[in-house]
This record gives sequence, C-alpha cells and structure tokens, in this order.
Amino acid sequence: MGFGVVTFILEMDVLFEYLDLVVNRGVAPGVVLQLFVLSLGYIVALSVPCAVLVAVLMTFGRLSQDNEITAMRASGVNLASVLLGPLAASALLAGGLTLFNNHVLPEANHSFANLLIDIGRMRPTARLQEGVFITDFPGYNLLVQSVNGRTNEMRGITIYQMNPGGPPTTILAKRGYLSYTPDGRNAVLELKDGEIHEVPAEEDGARRYRRMVFKTHVIYVQGAGGFLERTVRTSRSDRELSARDLAAERAQVETQYHETLVRHRARLAALGLGPEVLGAVAPETLPWHARLLAGISATLRREDPVERLTRNLPAARSDIEMWRMERDGLQRRIATLSVEYHKKFSLPAACVVFVLIGAPLGMRVRRAGPAVAFVSIGFFLFYYLCLVGGEELANRLMLPAWLAMWLPNLVLGGWGLAATLRATDVLSGLTASLPRLAPAPGA
Repeated sequence: MGFGVVTFILEMDVLFEYLDLVVNRGVAPGVVLQLFVLSLGYIVALSVPCAVLVAVLMTFGRLSQDNEITAMRASGVNLASVLLGPLAASALLAGGLTLFNNHVLPEANHSFANLLIDIGRMRPTARLQEGVFITDFPGYNLLVQSVNGRTNEMRGITIYQMNPGGPPTTILAKRGYLSYTPDGRNAVLELKDGEIHEVPAEEDGARRYRRMVFKTHVIYVQGAGGFLERTVRTSRSDRELSARDLAAERAQVETQYHETLVRHRARLAALGLGPEVLGAVAPETLPWHARLLAGISATLRREDPVERLTRNLPAARSDIEMWRMERDGLQRRIATLSVEYHKKFSLPAACVVFVLIGAPLGMRVRRAGPAVAFVSIGFFLFYYLCLVGGEELANRLMLPAWLAMWLPNLVLGGWGLAATLRATDVLSGLTASLPRLAPAPGA
C-alpha cells in the first residue's frame, strides 16, 4: 500500500502531461500507457525505500498501539530478535532493487527515450511546446503560440532562419502544419498567410530591407529527423547505462585524464616550471597534507598560485589555463559517472536504513495513523534533499561522489542503529552484562 501511494504521489507531476498527449495531442491511449509504464523506472527506485519506511512504521506502530511491544517485553522476548525478519526482508529487497537498477532501469530509460522519438514521428507537434522556442531543427528557431495535436495545426508561428555572417530571416505565419517526409529524415513546415522579413547582402555598399507576403510557403528542414534519431537512438545517457558500463566509461575518462597529466607534466618541465605549478593546477596530485597547506596558503595570499608562479611567462600561463579547463571538464565527467554508479547501490541500501529508523520510531508511536504519514514524509524529504544536494556538490567537485551518494545512508543509518539499540534494550543488556567493581571494604 505504501509503495502504491508513494509512487502515485511522485508521478502526479507528469500525469497531466500524459493526459495532455491523449486529450489534446491525439496520441493513442495505448502508446501513452506504455510511455507511463516506462517512466516508472526511476520512480520505483525512489518509492521502494520510502514504502519500506511506511510499512515498518505502520507495523511497529500497530504493535505498540495494541500493547504487543509491552507484552513481548514482559514475556522476556528480546526485541532485537523481532527485527531479524524485517531486516532480512529489507536486505532481500535491497538486493532485488540493485538488480533492477543495473539491468531493468537502464533499458527502461532507453526505451522511454526511443518511444518519445516514435511519438514525435507519429505526431510531430506532440513535442512542440507552446510559447517556447524550439531549437531541434538545424538552422531554424521555431516559436508557436498554440498547437492542435490532433490536426498537427500550429497558430501564431514565428521562425528565425539563421544566416551565417548576417542577420536572421524572420518568417511570420498565422497558421501552419508540421510533418515529415516519408523516410523520416526531413521536416516539412507548411505555412499559411504569412510574411518574410529579411535583410539581403549589401549591394554596391547599400543594405536593403525586403518584405514578402505569401499565401503558402513550404520549408524543408534537411536532416531534422535524422539528427534526432542519431543523438537519441544510437547513444545512451548516464541513466541508460548499467553499473558495469558506467565503470568502464569512467575508467576510459580516468585514463584520458592521466594521459593529459603526463603530457602536461612533461611540457611544464620543458618550460622550466617546477612541480609547484603542477600542484597548483592539479592539487589532487599532491599528498593530503600538502594539498591542505596549499589551500590555506592560497586563501591567505588571496591570489591565484598559478598566476603568481607564471607571472613572467605569459605564454605558459595561457597554456596552463587551457589545461586547467580540460582538467576540470574531465574531472566533472568522472564525478558525474561516479554519482550514477554509486546511486545504483546507495538507493537500495536505504531499504535497510529505513528499517533501522522505522522500527524504534514505530515502537514509540502509539497510533499508526497520521503520525506515520508525517514521520515518513519528513524522513523521506530529508533523504531526498540530501541525495539531490549531494549529487550537485559532487558534480561541482566540492564533495567526493561516493560520500555524496552514501552520506544520507551513513547519517540516517547511524542514527537509526543507535535508536534501534536503545529501543531493543541491547545497550542496557550489554551494560548489565559488564562486570561490576566490588566496593572496597568499609566503603
């Protein structure tokens, strides 16, 4: 029940977009249903851990409400043994979710992207957004005021045709239609009742302004269909890759980074620059204590160490700045791949973490009602914000990727483990089992 409710809440923001595809865009309900099912992949990866938290809170909250927890304690039942079943089930669920994230989710995301392209082929206006510039067509920027998805009719059309070395040609039309050629490679814009405004090239030193009025004007956008097909169907984004593929691509980028490091180290040596410049540009090559001292020194000096060390070598400074940009790009790519890699394992591990959190809280909650909902939402929002914030910090190279993705589990898991040990009287049992010092005679 918790899984269904959480999944529905997370899908609410896109349900209206799918309804718009059926009602206003004329896409078949079966196709939209398939699109909806494929979009559930990432939502499932998020909603399963939250559903575990809801289930554990409701279970132990009901036990506490019915005084079952008190009865078990009075009967001498160790509450830690009661948690073995939920922990084992959550571990199995985490294992299954890990397999899902590595094998099912990438293929679902890839099929989802491909289906979006198929919908665009069947109903070209389905991917047009009203009041937003569309830049998918090479050489053209398209703005549409309104779109009728059933008839593929557009109204209030503004097109800017890019002209190399000159101002763009502006094409205005009251209405028009978007379609594709039979081979699907070229887009066809059939415009009705419009004007063309352009500034042609200078003739005899004079620049003229030209305005043409038309009843029908047809524009063939070469390669519009093939462009979209190549960039989506034959390539995969990071979320369409398994952990093995992510690790392989990350290894390739790391190899490329080390090759650039060796090449620029030799170039710096040829320019007569010492290892100080290398450490200033790539501080990760220094030991941790040298890196810390370099950071403190740069902060106190309030000056870029590279600029200070290459003050008399402007040519070397330009080369170093180019290398710094290349290094930052490679490191950000490594961080992005590492974030997606660790996310495939950190999200499933949250199932076990939420059992450790939900069990002691449920034992304290006397009513398995609204309190469960508020507590679940609070913890899940905290976990989600930490996950999103950690991903952003890792992509900005402000936090290691593994720490950014595992930090919510470490924080909540540590708190949940301590709370579970207190609630199950494990700590008090360990304290009681310790040998006590006998009091001194006469004390």
